[in-house]
Amino acid sequence: MDYTKEIKSNPEARWVEHGYGNRFQGFQNLMRLRIANILLVSSLYDLYLFEEDGRLYELIRHEYQGLNLSHSPELTRVSSGQDAINRVKEEGRFDLIITTMHIEDMTPLGFAKLVKEAGLNIPIVLLGHDNRELKALLKKPESSVFDKVFIWTGDFRIIIGIIKYIEDRLNVEHDSKIVGVQNVIFIEDSERYYSALLPIIYTEMLKQSQRLISEGINLSHKFLRMRARPKILLCSSYEEAWEYFEKYKELELGIISDIAFPRNGERDDSAGLKLAKSVKDEISDIPILLTSNNAEM
Repeated sequence: MDYTKEIKSNPEARWVEHGYGNRFQGFQNLMRLRIANILLVSSLYDLYLFEEDGRLYELIRHEYQGLNLSHSPELTRVSSGQDAINRVKEEGRFDLIITTMHIEDMTPLGFAKLVKEAGLNIPIVLLGHDNRELKALLKKPESSVFDKVFIWTGDFRIIIGIIKYIEDRLNVEHDSKIVGVQNVIFIEDSERYYSALLPIIYTEMLKQSQRLISEGINLSHKFLRMRARPKILLCSSYEEAWEYFEKYKELELGIISDIAFPRNGERDDSAGLKLAKSVKDEISDIPILLTSNNAEM
């Protein structure tokens, strides 16, 4: 059998091709690396700001249920960097560390360095407010020690966006290459803009995935099918986006891109247009959405 031809005409044949036997066995092989336990390192004041609209964990759990996502992650808070490192070492159950700008015994940059130096193979994300303090930190070359920096915009769904961002990066190679899950490349280098847009994109993507799921299947099968939703690959430079495109071009659903972002190590005011042209030269009918806050564009 010509499996390539068969898969294009019948996507469900992917599961048979890879020996999964049936569709639901195939879904069980998706999203193998999940964020189940999050360690939040923050001051009580930062936690208060995050929880103005209700308890953070309860809000996240409710949103997970509303989006038909399986078990929401557990959230544990500590106030000091040393306590965080000790708990990670002793308990060995955390999959993600989120730190704020204010922790008791050290700077967030110093904390992130200690996490990496301790050999703790856990993604660490900085979640801060859009102020001069954060902007000053981001100007330091050492800020690259964070796996990503996000800005709190008042929308608790940013936590879900962070979780899904990490999960998608961890699982994209396996799920795309082995099982054939599609993806959308999202290029934006502004922490403020991608922090605001990512939760919206994920929410709409998950709602759309729900609408495509047959109403006749049971809840456990719905959870499994949700694992096959398209992945969102957030990129901050031309080279990063092009690397993803070259690697997964046969599985690209589309591209959402800013117009001005780094290219060849420097800010390029037309990088998005150049990327769109290069992508269209490869796949002429791929949907591309260009965004800009520049009214002249």
